[in-house]
Amino acid sequence: MSGLQRELDRLTIEELVRYVVTDEELPAALALVQRFGDQHLAAPVLRSYYEVVPEGREEMVVDLRLVARQAGIALIALATTGHRYLYLSSAGEALFLGNYDRGVEDEAVLELFGYRNREEFLAQVGPFSELPPLPVEDDAPELVTCAACGVLSGELHIFGCPVELCPWCEGQLSRCNCRFDQLGVDRVESEEQLEHFAEMLEAKGRIAFEKEQNPSYPVAGEDVGPAAADAAERPDRDDDD
Repeated sequence: MSGLQRELDRLTIEELVRYVVTDEELPAALALVQRFGDQHLAAPVLRSYYEVVPEGREEMVVDLRLVARQAGIALIALATTGHRYLYLSSAGEALFLGNYDRGVEDEAVLELFGYRNREEFLAQVGPFSELPPLPVEDDAPELVTCAACGVLSGELHIFGCPVELCPWCEGQLSRCNCRFDQLGVDRVESEEQLEHFAEMLEAKGRIAFEKEQNPSYPVAGEDVGPAAADAAERPDRDDDD
């Protein structure tokens, strides 16, 4: 860590704001920091912006909007007095992605949030003004994470999570027979079968995580991830051969 970064880390967000904005803008800039500065998704984004000030434009932040959220990671749009930017926020850290109007180009980020390419992202997300506001956590639904895969309430489970519910029978997806019934097999043996079943799940409509799905006891001895969905074989299969 450089000496400059250590100095920046010692400063509060409010102190960083004072270095960037004009005296006329300061009250409004500090009011927004007071609203969002202790929020686990917004605070890292505000700090990242005021530490770096993208493109050297010393503009105050005027708004934060939620673009998408998945697997505990939020894609956040930040607006200044003259520009708009995209950030990832998770676990107390933020990553600057670039100009909002140019969209997301990173393939891993696009895949995480379910976009095939930058053009699809731009078409589906639309203008900044139509994005939902980033909620203040006191006003937001209770933030509960899945005991197995760690996603937040309202997010889709990581594929293979043992807590995910089946959209066909509403039982536990990793335990029911629906994957065999839908694929027409007695055993899932290949990546191609897994990929096909994942496509079928998406088409049917996966059930997002809600706190009521969490077991009252720890989920132990279960893998989370695509390999876990390769769940051996149908429990009622006759193995006489």
